[in-house]
Amino acid sequence: MRLLTSFRDASIRIKMLLASTVVQVVLLVLLLANSVRLVEDATRANLDDLVAQNADMLNAMANAYFEQPDFGPLQDTLRELLDHAVDGLIYVRFGDEEGNILLSAGLPELDRLPPPDMTPGNNGSHIDDLLDRPLIHARRPMLLPHNKVGFLQFGVSNEQLSQARQSILKQGTVIAFFEIFITFALLSAIAWMLTSRLTRMVAGSQALAAGKLDHRLPAEGGDELARLARDFNAMASALQERVTDLQNTAARLKESEERYALAIRGANDGLWDWDIAGDRGHFSPRFCEMLGLPVDASVSDASPLEAPTSIFFTRLHPDEADIFHIRLVEHLKGQSPQFMLEHRIRHEDGSWRWIMTRGVAQRDANGRAIRMAGSIGDINQRKRAEQQLLHDAMHDSLTGLPNQALFIEHLRQAFAQRSRDPNFRFAVLAINLERFHLINDSYSHAAGDHLLCQVANYFVSQLRGGDIVARLSADQFAILLHGVASTGEALETAQHLLELPDFIALGTRQTLHVKCRVGLAMSEDGANAETLLRDADNALQTARKGETSSIKVFQTSMHANVLTALTLETELRNVLAAKGLNVVYQPIVRLFDRSIASFEALVRWNHPTRGAISPGAFIPLAESLDLIHELGIFVLTRTCLDILEWQHVTGMDPPPVSVNLSAKQLARPDLANELFEIISGHGLAPERLRFEVTESLLTHTSGPDIETLHRLREAGIAVLIDDFGTGYSALSYLHTLPCDIVKLDGSFVGTVTTDARLRAIVRHSIGLAHDLGMSVVAECIESEDQSHMLRAIGCDFGQGFLFSKPLPATEARLFFQNPEQRNQTP
Repeated sequence: MRLLTSFRDASIRIKMLLASTVVQVVLLVLLLANSVRLVEDATRANLDDLVAQNADMLNAMANAYFEQPDFGPLQDTLRELLDHAVDGLIYVRFGDEEGNILLSAGLPELDRLPPPDMTPGNNGSHIDDLLDRPLIHARRPMLLPHNKVGFLQFGVSNEQLSQARQSILKQGTVIAFFEIFITFALLSAIAWMLTSRLTRMVAGSQALAAGKLDHRLPAEGGDELARLARDFNAMASALQERVTDLQNTAARLKESEERYALAIRGANDGLWDWDIAGDRGHFSPRFCEMLGLPVDASVSDASPLEAPTSIFFTRLHPDEADIFHIRLVEHLKGQSPQFMLEHRIRHEDGSWRWIMTRGVAQRDANGRAIRMAGSIGDINQRKRAEQQLLHDAMHDSLTGLPNQALFIEHLRQAFAQRSRDPNFRFAVLAINLERFHLINDSYSHAAGDHLLCQVANYFVSQLRGGDIVARLSADQFAILLHGVASTGEALETAQHLLELPDFIALGTRQTLHVKCRVGLAMSEDGANAETLLRDADNALQTARKGETSSIKVFQTSMHANVLTALTLETELRNVLAAKGLNVVYQPIVRLFDRSIASFEALVRWNHPTRGAISPGAFIPLAESLDLIHELGIFVLTRTCLDILEWQHVTGMDPPPVSVNLSAKQLARPDLANELFEIISGHGLAPERLRFEVTESLLTHTSGPDIETLHRLREAGIAVLIDDFGTGYSALSYLHTLPCDIVKLDGSFVGTVTTDARLRAIVRHSIGLAHDLGMSVVAECIESEDQSHMLRAIGCDFGQGFLFSKPLPATEARLFFQNPEQRNQTP
């Protein structure tokens, strides 16, 4: 068995050699055996012939000599015959019928006759045993005289026959082995020639099996093996190309699978596969994890569980169960390309989780859904965040109250109820906490926030069920009162809310006495939610401006005033951008001779439909809109251009012109450089311009405004203090003010002729200003009595309608161009 296994595992060359050798050996053995048989037959025939010939010869001799009485001659003849015999007859014995030896020749040492090997009729198979014997004994009957039967026994030498036979056998064996060797050598050469190329093919196959796809076989010649080699090379090339394609495809597939797996892991979705016909489902571990279901650890990619319909319909939230069923049936019927729904599902721990379920059905040839697969995504945190964002978007983050958007939504619902029931009335209260910013500034913003929360809780506690409290801004609340019978009932509720309790400031023991203002608007005042809230806010703004009542009920005129203010604001921006304002100049004269001393540049707005708008209306508006600096720069630029024109037309230096600077302008750190750049840019001398500031700006003797005034005076530009004496001045710091001229406010001038005490104050103020090296200008002089009185108490200059109204640039030039007023300066 082992030899068979070894032979089976041996190479083809060995098998061919062994097979061919065995065949040759068998054939040669058969040939040798046949040759041996032929040799044996020939030897046997020769031996038989030798025995027969000798027997005949001896019988003839015996017949010839036995007639004689003496056997001597015969014996001599035999002795001579045997002496000269090289091969063949060795000895002869004649005996009688009783076995006595009558005549003996050859082998005298043979005293006793051996048993015969060959007798008549005994030349059969036993002769094969005599072929290897050197001496063969033969016995034949012989007729003696007197008709007696004796015997003839003789020995025949088989040495030459045996030698010849052995020689033939040896030569045959040598020839056989030589033939075997020659055959083996020839077959080995042929086998080597055949198997060497087969070996290369085997090596090529092994190389291909080892992945060496670039291995090729030599393909010389045109025989079958060469063609086989060429076919092998072609196969290897095709295989290499195919393997390369497969490798590229496998690489792309692996990359795609990795990308898909990464996308699935990144999406963190759970996968499901529903066999609709078998009503069985397979689910990924992530699916089971998201629902809290057990995962079969023996299944790596999916766990067989109950069918998806059982999972979903038994765990669906009641609010989404019907829509889930409807959407699923629609998709299974082919009415939608994809099933997709956000819904809640019950987790194994009993909680509700938001998930996104997606799926696509696979259909048979008849369009019937037979399978459906998809995924579920965990959107619980997103939905919770959306709900929180929605809550935050509609509620105030500090107090938790509804914000303006949600409050307006409640107002819309109230209007919808009013449309169904005309008798339903409601009211909106807009509430503002007074001086709330002082609490933030005095204590902290945390204390302010704590106070807002306390106020919000108080409002909520004081209202009826169904009423809505909202926080609209930092210190402003709004309240929706449902089912209000009359305005009086709403006012009563508002009055009750005004009675705020005392609060304790956070982190302190200080008691806060908080006051508030309320604006009230009834449901019939507004056409919709936005307008009603706007009307309540307009009423609140009116209440904040008033000093008598803390509650104001909306009136239509309030909205008209607000619209007028908004319209004026827009038009101011437009006219300022278009440089459509006018600059006029009011002369300042010397009181002692009424000569022109200087001008004050004043801005005017001639509205195309409203006519002249008072500066008291649009200048404060410009300050509130942060347009006052732009307005001031416009006036200064226009003044510089007019002065240049006056110089060009008159050929003389006109009187200096003063331009007003606002508080917001003076707060600009780089204001002085801006002013210098404009003045120098027009090529004007600094003394041609002056700047007026109100005394309220100079209550502090340090800061950027004071520094700006010092820089202006150092550049040769005079500084005037306007509205002196209006309540902010103090004689204790008058000497520190960086100014050259003081302008008495018109409120002093109006009663200076009738009020002796005021006249005394004005006289002493003028004297003090003179002592400090300052000149004094009295404003708003409208009568000669006022002019004479002020001149009498020492006032230097006057300004007012008594001397001239504000003049356009051309008229102002004509005013000072009078020859009598040239070269006169203040």
